[in-house]
Formats: sequence, C-alpha cells, structure tokens
Amino acid sequence: MTRRLAFFGVLIGLGASFADAQWQAVPSPADRVFTFVQSGNRIFAGSEDSGLWLSTNAGASFAVYPTGLPEMNFDIRSFEVRQDTLWVGIAGGGVCRSTDGGTTWSVFNDGFETQSFVVGVKQIGDTVYAAVDWAIGLQPSGVYKSSVKQANWRRAGTGFPAALAGVTSFVATKSGALLVGAALAGLRGNVQVSLDNGNTWSNRGIPSVGDVYTLEAEGDTVYAGTSNGLYVTKDFGANWQRLGTQFQNTVVDDIFIFNRRLFAAVDGVGVVFSTDGGATWNVITGNLPIDNDFVSALFIHGGKIFAALSAAHGVWNAPLPASSVDEDNDVPRAATLEQNYPNPFNPSTSISFALPKTEYVTLKVYNVLGKEVATILYHEKRAAGRNLVLFTAPKLASGVYFYRLTAGSFTLTKKMLLVR
Repeated sequence: MTRRLAFFGVLIGLGASFADAQWQAVPSPADRVFTFVQSGNRIFAGSEDSGLWLSTNAGASFAVYPTGLPEMNFDIRSFEVRQDTLWVGIAGGGVCRSTDGGTTWSVFNDGFETQSFVVGVKQIGDTVYAAVDWAIGLQPSGVYKSSVKQANWRRAGTGFPAALAGVTSFVATKSGALLVGAALAGLRGNVQVSLDNGNTWSNRGIPSVGDVYTLEAEGDTVYAGTSNGLYVTKDFGANWQRLGTQFQNTVVDDIFIFNRRLFAAVDGVGVVFSTDGGATWNVITGNLPIDNDFVSALFIHGGKIFAALSAAHGVWNAPLPASSVDEDNDVPRAATLEQNYPNPFNPSTSISFALPKTEYVTLKVYNVLGKEVATILYHEKRAAGRNLVLFTAPKLASGVYFYRLTAGSFTLTKKMLLVR
C-alpha cells in the first residue's frame, strides 16, 4: 500500500539534535525500499518496483538480484530469516522462499485462492504465517498459515475481518502472540491480535489513531508507528501508551530496534532515536534529503544506520550515534513476579517477571488443591530484565488458580482467576 505524503515541519520538544550527522548516498536502484534483512554476509532489500536487491559489501552499494521469478518483481514488503531459510512476503506475488541463504528462490504459494497481497511473513516452529492485505476480487484479508515443509496455505482462525483494507504490518512476539496493523481500517480496527496461534482474532485498536503503518516487537513489547505518532503496548494490545507527545498528529513510517534503542522514521523530521524507551528523542536527520520525501525503511548494520527514502533519493547511510550503542543496565536488583493481566481472564493472560541475572526459570500453574495443572516454562533459560509469557487455558474450568515462579533460589506464587 502506497500512502499519501504528509508533512508537519520540524517538531519542537525533541532532545539533542545531531544536526551535523553526515549521511552518504548509497549506490543503488532508485526505487522505494520497504524492508531490509541480513543473511550471513549478505544484505537484502525489498523494493517497490524492481524486486530484490542485494549488497555483498556491508551495504556500501546495492544492485538488483535476479531471482528468475516473476512473483518477485512485485512489491517486496517483508522478510523473515531462520538460519539459511529466507521468507519473502510480496504484495501481488504471495510468498517466496530460499533455503540456501538467498542464492536460489522458489515460489511457495500452493493453497492461496487467488493472487495474494502478502505484507508480512513469520515462522514459528514448523508453521509459517502470512498476513494478507485485501483487494476487491482477490484473496480475502487475514493471516494464513502453512507447514514449512510444503505450501498448503489456509486461512488461520476466526474473527479477522475478511475485507480489511490496508493491512500494513505483521509481528510475532517472543511468547507467540500475533499482531497485524492496518491503515484504511475504519470501524474494522487498526490492530488485530491473536493470542492462540492464529485460531481466534480480536480487534485491539489504538484509540485516537486512524492508520497503523508499522509494528515492531522486542520480546513481548510491541511498538506501533501510526498516523498519530508512536505507541507501545506491553500486554498484547489490551492497552496502548503514547510515546513522545511531540509526535502527535505526525506520521511514523518505520521503527527499528537495536540494542534496546528505538529508531523511528518520522514525517517532516526524518530519523530520530531514543535511549530511554521513548521518553525523549534525538534527531539524527542531518543532511538527509527529506524535503518533499519521507523515510520508508530503516536498517542498522556494521555501525551504520541505513535510511531508504520513498522517492528518487534512494538509500543513504550514516555512522550510528555513540549514545545509541551503550549497554542497557536496566535490570532489577532482585527477581520479581507481577500480577497476571488481564485478571480475571478467559482464556489467555500474560504473566510478567523480572530477573537480576540470566537464570533457568520454571513457571507452573496449580489448582486450589495444589495439583499441578499446567507447565508454562520448565527449566528454560531467560535473560536478565523483564520477561513476559503468555498463558492460555482452553481446557481448564472456571475458578481460582495459582502460578508459581522458580528462578534460582527465588520462588514466588500469585493467584489468578479464570472466568468462562
């Protein structure tokens, strides 16, 4: 989906401005880039009109990479990498795949009813998911799933609007929640969420937002770039919080997360980044030629940030600001276990805990008689800092349950209520 340009001038209220940031143009085809990905020593870019691009010199230059597939001449909207396997979501070409790091490609479309406008692809275990945009007479919108071994696409679950226009983005969180963003969604909602592997979907739209242009997940925290600024959710869309009031009524086109730092492409401003979770922002636009243009995609590699502009200006890069690569020491002094949310719940709820250091964690659920009824985590290695897991109880009866966390010498139990 190509959106109309919107400009609001340079925003006030931003933090330090790296006005002298020196961007350099990267030799490349001039088409708009939607997305970047790294596979081994290769960087791929997905373009609007000229298909797949490749850089083998750390992003110093890009050239069109001939795949021999007409499907990959359409708009390449997303990538997914799993070791040597690359998935590509193509608006008008469905899904294509490479199993050798991007050297050779094949079509992976069996099961789609008609020409499919795929805007996002995610692999979870042995299943691959594709988010499909709607167009009259073509594939209904929704999330489709297939085995990774052989294409056998089928629409996943119920509750996703079949005529949702303007599907833009698709993310999967660490615990497996699926979120789909949309522009032009109207009353159908701009964010659709599934907490049960795509079996059921619900609208968890962002209030006061018309369009969602991009979603990005870090663990189980999801950030949204919208037509009304930046938002974040830590409970799979049940609640959304605005980031940076200075971005209100401003279009955010892309978000990139690097070392827990947020980078965003903002109309009329260019490229900004935050080192404190979005509380304050720094401008690093410098000499980037954003007049009558906007940044459509961001990428970071080799100590440089890449910005793809939407018009004929092409791809640019600049050195990363030193403050964007600091280590994050925001971890608790002692382990904590938070109350599940929502509570009461039916059938899914999220459980958050924080660790002072990397630990092997066990998280189990018990009934009121002390009988174990579910194991959420068993001796699973979890990193220091905040962790969030999703618990789904499709077969448990209504009632009071207890969840117990064990991490090293730390053990804590809390109560939750399941209501059918």
